[in-house]
Amino acid sequence: MKILDRYLLREYLVTVFYCVAGLALLQIVYDLVYHFSKLIAAKITLAQGLRYYLGSLAPHTEFMLPAGILLATLYTLWQLSRHGELTAMRASGISLNRIMLPFLLVGLVFTAATALLKEIVAPESAFWAQEFEANKFKEPEERLFHNLAYYNAIDRRMWMIGRTDLKKPNIIHDVRISEERPDRTLERDWQVGRGEWLDQEWWFFDVTIQAYNEEGNPMGEPLPVPGSEAGIEMSQWLEKPADFETEVTPTEFMTTRDMLRYLRRHPDISDEALAQKRVDLHLRMAMPWACLIVTLFGIPAGARTARQSVINGVLTTLLFFVIFYALTQAGVFLAKRELLPPLLGAWLSNIVFLVAGFRTLMLMK
Repeated sequence: MKILDRYLLREYLVTVFYCVAGLALLQIVYDLVYHFSKLIAAKITLAQGLRYYLGSLAPHTEFMLPAGILLATLYTLWQLSRHGELTAMRASGISLNRIMLPFLLVGLVFTAATALLKEIVAPESAFWAQEFEANKFKEPEERLFHNLAYYNAIDRRMWMIGRTDLKKPNIIHDVRISEERPDRTLERDWQVGRGEWLDQEWWFFDVTIQAYNEEGNPMGEPLPVPGSEAGIEMSQWLEKPADFETEVTPTEFMTTRDMLRYLRRHPDISDEALAQKRVDLHLRMAMPWACLIVTLFGIPAGARTARQSVINGVLTTLLFFVIFYALTQAGVFLAKRELLPPLLGAWLSNIVFLVAGFRTLMLMK
């Protein structure tokens, strides 16, 4: 069986590579139609071009990889059927489910690879590509933000950062930090000339503090903190530069860890906003499973193509994708409007098609 598995894997993986590469090439050609003249005018380097297109393709992997796998499954099985290889394998006593095991293992591996890609590579590279394009295909030297607000609901601290460069997020300037009592009344204001994140903790420079009484009225004049010219250590404050960056980063460019930390740090957001964030979080975990699900549906469709036209397989592919992603969008739409639980809305298409796929596979003779 090892020889058979190696043969099937070789035939299948080569086809997967060509299908995925072909889809990626179509995406690149489509982008070049609109941006080729701008890329030439910007005089980008080869390294910038490669990084831009890798970043541009990264968010589309959750569609390209399942599409490539499904096309490769249909084509590989069609070829095996057309040349009588499937019939010969089954005539030698090997069950069809055993023959299909390498295909399912590839689908499972691609599911894991897609999840890792979306978590480790895609967020940062896709965000860089978007900014690179927005900056007329020139790499921005800085990402300045003014009056960036961040509220830590757990520790009841409101940060208003006057100026920061998110390419150097460990340094913030002209910061006002308002601390609140448990009853949400203002306790004190920190005016910080400069803050630096060093060795996993904040150091504040040029600090003055204004205290307030329980009625919220100022108690005397703002007082400079002795020694703050040389810096004071704020090891008990747990806010991180990544928290500030998350406030201005769209959800699609966040990692799962960023999204979870955002939800923990914002327990007081509205129910509608909470539902949307939770749906996005569950969708991030659900979409990679499309690689396995399309394999489950591609195997029966491909195994039946021995006497059929390849066009039938392509039409089957298109119909499957339309229904699968339409159901995905429907589930997300209903969940973000709180008509379905976030988990069910994000996983709806996966649940339906996974059950249907396994049932179809088990009924194969």
